[in-house]
Amino acid sequence: MLTACSATHGKIGSWSRNRHDRAGERHGPWYSYYDTNNQLLTSKGRFKHGRMVGRWRYFTPGAGLEQVERFHKLRPGFVTITYYHPNGQIARRGRARYVNESDGLRFYWFGNWMVYAADGKAAKVETYEVGRLLYSRPLQLNLLFE
Repeated sequence: MLTACSATHGKIGSWSRNRHDRAGERHGPWYSYYDTNNQLLTSKGRFKHGRMVGRWRYFTPGAGLEQVERFHKLRPGFVTITYYHPNGQIARRGRARYVNESDGLRFYWFGNWMVYAADGKAAKVETYEVGRLLYSRPLQLNLLFE
């Protein structure tokens, strides 16, 4: 069961975890857990007045790193995402954006995404537009050195 850490935790430096600002928006460091004992961390990051900011890390139930999202400061809604293989090697990396549409918030991959084999070697490039895969092409070594 996915739960948020309770607000009864003590101070972490000058910040407290999982707090809200005066408007009731999430603000400051934020930790979420798979279990109610707050032992199995599912994600950690930071909110700024209700908006996810900076770097967010997501973990598997076995405590392995599954995904990292880096929210762009100067381009709200844009995020760089890295997914990881179970062995810790990068699986894919690219950009996405959150778009507030009339029927709610949507999340789309866009642009070029690098895809890596489990041994960490670059395997192919996939190109997305509004979340749809336009094409995928294998990497050719001679293209890397031109």
